[in-house]
Amino acid sequence: MSTNDVFSALNIGSGMNTTELIQNLLTAERAPQEKKINDKIEKNEVSVSAIAELKKSISESSKTIDAMEGTNVFEGSSTSTSVKLSVTDPATVKEMSSTVNVSQLATSQTLVFDGFASATTLVGDGDLLFQRGTWNNGTFTADTNYPERIVNISASAYSLTDIQDKINNASLGVTAKVVMKDKSDYALVLRSNTGLANSFKISATEGSNSGLNSIQHKSHTANTSSISSAQGATITASSAHGFKVGDTLKYIAGGTALNGLTSLSEYKIASVPSTTTFTLNDSNGNSITYGGSGGSSTDAFVRTNTETASAQNASFTIDGVTISRTTNEITDVVDGATLSLLNTTSSAAVVSVSTSKDKVLAALESLVEEVNNLASQLATLTERGLNGGERGALASESTVRAISDRLKKITTEPIFGYGENPVYLANLGVSTTKTGGLKINERTFDLAFKDDPQALTALFSDRLHSSSSLVSPFLTGSNYKPGYYFLDIGTQATLTGSSPSTNITSSNYSPSSGNQSLTMTLNGVTSGTIDVTGGPFSTTSALASALQTAINADNKLAVKGESVSVSYVNNSYKITSNKYGSKSEITINSIDSGLNNYLGLQGGTHVAGTGGDVGASLSGSSLEQTATGFRTLSGDAFGLSMGVVAPGSDAYISIGNSYVSTIRNYLDSLLSSSGALTTRTNSLNQELSEYNIELEELDISIEKSRERYKKQYGAMESIVNSFKSTGEFLDNYMEAQNKD
Repeated sequence: MSTNDVFSALNIGSGMNTTELIQNLLTAERAPQEKKINDKIEKNEVSVSAIAELKKSISESSKTIDAMEGTNVFEGSSTSTSVKLSVTDPATVKEMSSTVNVSQLATSQTLVFDGFASATTLVGDGDLLFQRGTWNNGTFTADTNYPERIVNISASAYSLTDIQDKINNASLGVTAKVVMKDKSDYALVLRSNTGLANSFKISATEGSNSGLNSIQHKSHTANTSSISSAQGATITASSAHGFKVGDTLKYIAGGTALNGLTSLSEYKIASVPSTTTFTLNDSNGNSITYGGSGGSSTDAFVRTNTETASAQNASFTIDGVTISRTTNEITDVVDGATLSLLNTTSSAAVVSVSTSKDKVLAALESLVEEVNNLASQLATLTERGLNGGERGALASESTVRAISDRLKKITTEPIFGYGENPVYLANLGVSTTKTGGLKINERTFDLAFKDDPQALTALFSDRLHSSSSLVSPFLTGSNYKPGYYFLDIGTQATLTGSSPSTNITSSNYSPSSGNQSLTMTLNGVTSGTIDVTGGPFSTTSALASALQTAINADNKLAVKGESVSVSYVNNSYKITSNKYGSKSEITINSIDSGLNNYLGLQGGTHVAGTGGDVGASLSGSSLEQTATGFRTLSGDAFGLSMGVVAPGSDAYISIGNSYVSTIRNYLDSLLSSSGALTTRTNSLNQELSEYNIELEELDISIEKSRERYKKQYGAMESIVNSFKSTGEFLDNYMEAQNKD
């Protein structure tokens, strides 16, 4: 019992129940403030709960809509499992039907060098020379457009695995793999790209640690400098020929075949007496030693047991037209589609591209249903409750109302990047209702599908397309605007020499002091002295490669990022700058006469490219040239890079976001950590924390008021009690006086 209650019980003080009075005062003070705070808490909790349900619905809708992305308006098909047709570019594909017969698949040249005890077995150091071209009956013809490449195997790392890694890191168009055939037999397997012209000739020049000759695939030519009998000839090789017992060799006779041997027949090596001789077994088991004398200077041998598969082109007919390709993935015979050759055919396969109207309509109906369900939920949540209607849980949430408005707007906005003109959903058969939902007009849809099925790809498939096969677009980030952009490419400076005065095949070029140097100015940067080194060079492709390497290795040019490509075309060497446009320039300042005899490049020659300073322009964006083409630095197409294969014709770049991806991306953005719904939920939860703090502060304030009231009423009771005591004293005094 409180002090005041005791006073009241003892009839001390005023006699009022001040405890109850104080409590009533505090209740009156607390109630309106507490109600106001609790109303806010309840409102926020309802909003948080409703937004959580909305986020769940949006997440489910996003997944459903995402599954519709890529719905094909055009589909490829085949009547045979040996041939497959896949639509790869909806921007260019058209309806078609053709018959295909496959007589041969493209294969890779596969070379197997085995007999090694482990993956770390030391093989030998030196240089491996790779030449790309074709083999025909043991004769190799190099591809002059492919420069010879040398892979150096150092004296500090020349194990089987080291050689594998060096080959793979050299970007030769051949892959190497160490394979364990059994516990004591490891092989180095080399596989080229598919196609007849992607075969390799591999020659070894051994270093201080012998053995690298075991990793080569080439013809070994005989030397007849000391012919004295019909028993053999010395093998031309700077060191060991690399053959071993058990190898199978194809003998290619340059003239009359050596006694006991038949040209183009295969023989096994029975023994290896020396590094320059070997003994073959003929068909009767007789031994014939090759090396010493006899034979022809153009005799040759090819080790055939190392080649487990030869390279060949795919051969097929399409509508009766015979076609050959280096790969089984054919991208250039059916517009917008890839023809995959999986096996040879015994009868014609019919491949076709057709439209799938029913499939697209079904997907569109599902999409409209999903968007309508989401729109209906948003409408219910934001219902204002006018005219007796039920008020939505998020009626006062402007964030959610803005989401509803944005979804409606997306439906009516133009879709850019699918051609020169924008696409509207209304033209594809999708329109809005009075209540803001979507509906499908099948008549309009049917007409659109009949007249322009390409336009319907804007519903489900994003687009990134170049009108030129010489320009490959690549897009990063999301700070771009969909659109149709014109790319204007200038030209590269290309210096073409005259026909060389000295034939390199009959008179090999060996660089030497005074006959190996040139200087040039490339794209405004003057080089130092450029020395062509190495050799001797016996082919134009080898010299072109050496010249390109020498120019690009010049320090003054390299530090500025300037480089060239060098080729030999139509009996002339051609130097092409890596830059495009008016700043692309090549000037030969000086050249040694001995070198010029092989190159046909005259000192003082100057050429320049055409186009602007940057080398290209793209509507709406600024560009920068890169090592492979161009990229945007700012503007509407920011994030776009364009690889340029050759300067060819101008190109249009299409960047399009489909309706499905636009809706999905917007829904996903709402759910992200920085999205509108997450941000609003965080804000509401923060407000809830603040409201709870306000309740705690109200409790403290009420307790302070309680103490204040107790002091005030305690003081009052003391005064009243004092008055009572004085009254009683006076009463007693007067009573005493009256008695007297």
